[in-house]
Amino acid sequence: MKSQLRKAQLRVDKQLDIFGVEKDIKEIYEEDKKTNKDHVATPRWVVEDIYNLIGIENFKNIWFPFNNYDSHFKLRADELNLKYKATHIFDDLGNDFFTTIPPKDCELLISNPPFSQQNEIIKRTFELVDQGLVKSFCLLLPLSTLETPTRAEMWEKYADKLSILIFKKRIQFLGCTTGFNKACCWICYNIDSLKEKLIWI
Repeated sequence: MKSQLRKAQLRVDKQLDIFGVEKDIKEIYEEDKKTNKDHVATPRWVVEDIYNLIGIENFKNIWFPFNNYDSHFKLRADELNLKYKATHIFDDLGNDFFTTIPPKDCELLISNPPFSQQNEIIKRTFELVDQGLVKSFCLLLPLSTLETPTRAEMWEKYADKLSILIFKKRIQFLGCTTGFNKACCWICYNIDSLKEKLIWI
């Protein structure tokens, strides 16, 4: 019985590459970090700043939907003994943000999502809010997320509970073989500690 369970676990832990060669999910994840332009890591100082600004210790159940084992969101949460669930498309369950259900009674969704999918991610996040599955969120996005009629309509619909935190300097994201720095902002929804609608940090 134990042997059968172990074989089942190995099937979960491994995938086939395009040549049919079996590879560990962690290995595939590490390769993706080198080639995927969306796969950039958030510096620790950015994580620490937002945790302090929103008073993250006050949130009892947190979801990191784009964060694997090496994420500073998760690592800092461990240091603070926060209760959270971290999921990632390259974890052992292949948790896709667009199909994964948040943890029960999720008080906060916070992460640095793939910028190229920001429209779909913003839409899905507000759907989770409307369904009562997520109470509050903080998304780290490029400053250009405030542009375009499509995104503007989404922001305007929920403007009464939104706060926008704009970085005074560009973020140099981690794990990039070439220069990658962006003008960014935090889009925050229903965060009690943020009294102002527009804040420069």
